[in-house]
Amino acid sequence: MDTNRTKNTAQWFYSTVFRDEAIRPREPQPTEKLPSLLRAARSLENGAEGGWQSRESLFLKQAKLLADYEDDRDYAGSVLHYFPTYQSLTDPELRGYFAWRTRLRRGDLRKTSLTYAFLYVYELLNQIGTADPMAGFQTLTAFRDAYASLDDRILPHLNRWLTDYVIYYDLAPSLLADTPQADFDRNLAVLENIPGRSPAQIMAAVKALSPQWLERSKFYAAYGADCDTVIVRVLGRIYEHCAVRCKRGFVDQYFGSPVTYPVRLFESAVFVDRAKKRSGEFTVDPLWVYRCENGYWTVTKHVRSARSGAKLGDLLKTIDALMREEYRYGHLIQQKTDTKWLLQIIRQEIRGLLAEKEAAEKNKVTIDFSRLAKIRSDADVTREKLTVEEEQEEAPPEAPPPAENPDCPLEPAEYRLLRSLLYGGDTGWVRAEGYLLSVLVDGINEKLYDQFADSVLDDTPQPIPDYIEELKEMVRP
Repeated sequence: MDTNRTKNTAQWFYSTVFRDEAIRPREPQPTEKLPSLLRAARSLENGAEGGWQSRESLFLKQAKLLADYEDDRDYAGSVLHYFPTYQSLTDPELRGYFAWRTRLRRGDLRKTSLTYAFLYVYELLNQIGTADPMAGFQTLTAFRDAYASLDDRILPHLNRWLTDYVIYYDLAPSLLADTPQADFDRNLAVLENIPGRSPAQIMAAVKALSPQWLERSKFYAAYGADCDTVIVRVLGRIYEHCAVRCKRGFVDQYFGSPVTYPVRLFESAVFVDRAKKRSGEFTVDPLWVYRCENGYWTVTKHVRSARSGAKLGDLLKTIDALMREEYRYGHLIQQKTDTKWLLQIIRQEIRGLLAEKEAAEKNKVTIDFSRLAKIRSDADVTREKLTVEEEQEEAPPEAPPPAENPDCPLEPAEYRLLRSLLYGGDTGWVRAEGYLLSVLVDGINEKLYDQFADSVLDDTPQPIPDYIEELKEMVRP
């Protein structure tokens, strides 16, 4: 080993690369005195209580102190703190937040860092800057709706906290009527009482709970009304089956049973629970209930997830597949269940509907309005011929005699026809004078029904033999 060469290389390295250099003194950083109210808030962080109080408690104390504070010192740098409090911010960042909040309260909403947005939400959740819980809810929803158009990353947390807000502050359950869980429960409630719901209500619930297949089915697009009818009938049959033969009802079978689990309101928010030991119950709807025992919250509900309607969707796809077979539709698909009793129900309802449609088609009366003009024309020609024939007769037709029996309820033409039938007279005058024989016969039978409790003329028409003598007493020759 060439020790001299190694030594020379080391000396060159240390003399060239590593050199002793004096440490330069740190340049003094510019400092600016905080406004007195901010200094007072900062003092709470370092006071006697600062060492043991929670960051949530400290935040609430500082927030109350700074509830009406305003500032005009913007901060141009980026701000990023997770679960932020005032203590998390540097002095320039803190003043920048209050400058942003000052403009916001004056109606000038601007996009800012999520840190500032969450700080503002935390204040409202803790009733800072709001007169009462209802006013706070309105302010939170207004901020959500306006700020989401600037940065929608705040929505998942804020929507969940708004639900917690209504629960915690015991506001009206109707404020949660538009939430996804409440909508889910309303549709489940329809399917919990299928016999008491209309087909339209049932189908609206089905489409809301499991929209995936029906929205893209070409067969449903072509035969939507028939599909709706079969779906409603099949669901009714399954509902009855579950009620009689299963331990769990239809909704529990297809969407799972309701579950109860502990829940922490305002989870991941900086929030101080000032009613820790309270107990009570809050019912959003019959299927969604919160309970609190000594500050510990639980919720009971049907869990809503992306797979909630999967089993119902499989049923709808099976109905679609079997209907394609029975309707001889060109594009068949695979059914999603092999349960024999369920397949039997579906086929029975499909075939029942097809039989109903076939019977209705046979009984359908079709009016060809295009032939009405020809019918009218033929009637005019017939009328003219009858008029000519009447003019060519040597003697005018015999005038209908008046009813000699004043108690007879028949009209003159009806009386005349009955007399002709009883005494062998000519009935050719009926058509010649523009009457319909069947109409006159029906009139006679109807007017004399109360007296004879039966029809007096048959379809020929001829008098019923049993009533001839009584009729002759009523109608003279």
